[in-house]
Amino acid sequence: MDCAGGIHKNNMRFLKDLQNIFQFYQFEVVEDSDDSSNLVPPCINGTAQNAWLNRADVRKALHIPQIVPAWDICSDVVGEKYHRVYPTMHDFYMKLLSKGLRVLVYNGDTDMACNFLGDNWFVQSLNQKKTRDYQPWTYNKQIAGFYEQYGNLTFLTVKVVGDVPHPDNEKLAQMWDLLLHRKNTICPKY
Repeated sequence: MDCAGGIHKNNMRFLKDLQNIFQFYQFEVVEDSDDSSNLVPPCINGTAQNAWLNRADVRKALHIPQIVPAWDICSDVVGEKYHRVYPTMHDFYMKLLSKGLRVLVYNGDTDMACNFLGDNWFVQSLNQKKTRDYQPWTYNKQIAGFYEQYGNLTFLTVKVVGDVPHPDNEKLAQMWDLLLHRKNTICPKY
């Protein structure tokens, strides 16, 4: 895919991220050795972030030494040196659940980097008894997303929210209010 700010061909960080995401699934990926553009996700435009974070005045304000390379949305240098401490968060979640804590796993439904399907698969892999089927939750009489519950574990999506939900998002405020103040149900229909 050829788009401004998109992921470049042969991006090792992207390939390693794919490897991590699908580490527990067995399937064969057919690759065209002459054209790796089929591995590029649809346009992830980091042009504005690159321009701003690499400005001299911004780097100075952030106390970034001149010897540090320019910022990039997907750094192969960082990706090659990054070592995962935990290959999965399964045991961590099971420990929280065993203590009777309420747990919320939520995703924006337009996030291409950490999409809701992967987290939904993870929640299902915890093998908790489903206590509420997948259904919509509402905000201002409109569907704000979907959720399902597994005892004290809730998986929830927020419509038209991406990777980093804005803290002023009213739907998210409603979601947190429902989670924190209502014990029997996280998302009643209004």
